[in-house]
Amino acid sequence: MIKNKLISKNKMNIENVLKDWISSNVLSEDGYFIKKIEKENYKLTIFIVEDYYFRIRSNLTLTIFVEENDEEINVEVVSSGGKEGLAGFSYGAEKSAVKRVVKLLKENGFTEQ
Repeated sequence: MIKNKLISKNKMNIENVLKDWISSNVLSEDGYFIKKIEKENYKLTIFIVEDYYFRIRSNLTLTIFVEENDEEINVEVVSSGGKEGLAGFSYGAEKSAVKRVVKLLKENGFTEQ
């Protein structure tokens, strides 16, 4: 399992940014799930994305937690399930998946925590 945390003080429609990225990077139309929880001055959006990685001949899951309040947006990206065989080698697939999302977020003004 690989994870990374990022933060942005800039207001933006991060949900649309991530939806656009998912739709252009996931092979399967039904390979993702989005859940939103909204309260006064707070919103949590959870993206669960599953995709097949040829490198490991297996599915890998990315879970992206987006917490928004009046001051900032916090994002945590977690990859899991990307290991192959009894020894659990990921051949870099989990790290690569997280890295792609981190790159997208940095291009949109986020910094790593």
